[in-house]
Amino acid sequence: MSPLVARRTGFTVALLGVCALTTGAWHLLEISLHPAALYTGGLLLALVLALTLFNARKKLPFLPLGNAAAWLQVHIYLGWFSLFVFLLHIHFRMPHGRLQGTLAFVFCLVAFSGVFGLYISRSLPPHMARSGEPLIYERIPAYRLKIKGAVEDLIRKAESETDSSTLGDYYIAHLRGYFDHIPSAPSALLNPKRALHGILAGITALNRYLSPQEKEIAHEIGDWVETKQNLDFQYASQRLLKLWLFVHIPATYALILLALVHGYIAAIYAWRF
Repeated sequence: MSPLVARRTGFTVALLGVCALTTGAWHLLEISLHPAALYTGGLLLALVLALTLFNARKKLPFLPLGNAAAWLQVHIYLGWFSLFVFLLHIHFRMPHGRLQGTLAFVFCLVAFSGVFGLYISRSLPPHMARSGEPLIYERIPAYRLKIKGAVEDLIRKAESETDSSTLGDYYIAHLRGYFDHIPSAPSALLNPKRALHGILAGITALNRYLSPQEKEIAHEIGDWVETKQNLDFQYASQRLLKLWLFVHIPATYALILLALVHGYIAAIYAWRF
């Protein structure tokens, strides 16, 4: 068993054990007529605050606060545990009331965005490594313009050396939009090879109408098409890896504020009765 598998197995077993103990304590509170919701709600708020510390840890890398990878593992498994405590807190049913409903919605937004972030942070980097060397996100637009310029230079070369506009006409009709296209972040989750194969197949089919010199240029254009596809995947992947945090982090702080208001109201109600 590899160290990674062993570590994940250990964390999973520990998580299941803690969930079992928490369930037992919750049942004891329920049958003894104690306010179990106050205890689970307090635990849930503490967990959310602890999870928020991970973002603070990333902003303070110079402090001796432990390994970032270890913090990430703790963050992940605490997140799963907080989801389980949340289900206990709401008795595994949809809450009633505007505040409770809003709080539950924001919690689910935080939880599912966290799961989504975990998925893309583990699935996209290996694909990015296979698609080419890592690129600096801010420089990708300049690379895109460079690729388009190189292809248009090849088109002008074909027209001037062969006195034929076949490649130029094909570029305007089928390729210019491809080289102008800026991919959206969600496109990183799609299969990029499908569109690439269609474009390369079109260039291959065009070869029957080209001279030998034009075929060589068309082959070079095909290489640039593949380079553009790899660049687009790098851009979309890096963009998605950045953008999901703009949902997860603000929603987390909104969750904390709502939870504090909810806890204050619940505590006042419990003290009165």
